[in-house]
Amino acid sequence: MSTAALQYAAALQETGCTLAQLEAAAAYLTGSAPLWEALCSPAVEANEKVAVLRRLPDFPGEGKLQDFLTVLARRGRFPLLPSIVAQYRQLKRREAGEGLCLLRCARDPGDQALAPVAQFLCKKHGYQAITFEIVVDPEVLGGFVLEIDGVTYDKSVQGTLTGMFRQLEERRMA
Repeated sequence: MSTAALQYAAALQETGCTLAQLEAAAAYLTGSAPLWEALCSPAVEANEKVAVLRRLPDFPGEGKLQDFLTVLARRGRFPLLPSIVAQYRQLKRREAGEGLCLLRCARDPGDQALAPVAQFLCKKHGYQAITFEIVVDPEVLGGFVLEIDGVTYDKSVQGTLTGMFRQLEERRMA
């Protein structure tokens, strides 16, 4: 995720916009390919984008959110909107004491196996709850790789094999 997306998300949070409002507006805008392409296109003038935003039928964005989207249009930052939504979602999770953890594993571990992992991560990272985004990745071979708050915990078979290979290479070179 980009730093700019995080900065825009933080600025939007200050307006009091709800996550539901942002998600509804983003879904509306990205849900129509021609509209989304026009909003992201550098060939379309910023004033034209703003005019389109103000004339959209049944558009769920109004008030401060409309002003925010106008800023994105004027600055040519509409392609960042999906990243801004993801960052905003993360900010709201943190505000609620909830962490988001990406879990890559060879097969879905199930809720029972995740409970002690969630407990460890809550204690280690200071969260009250953890939401897991599970990605089944056969290349992991076994075990798992966790990513949370920029920290990676690699307890995978692939990671272990890669580490062993590096050690052997280092010894061979020495």
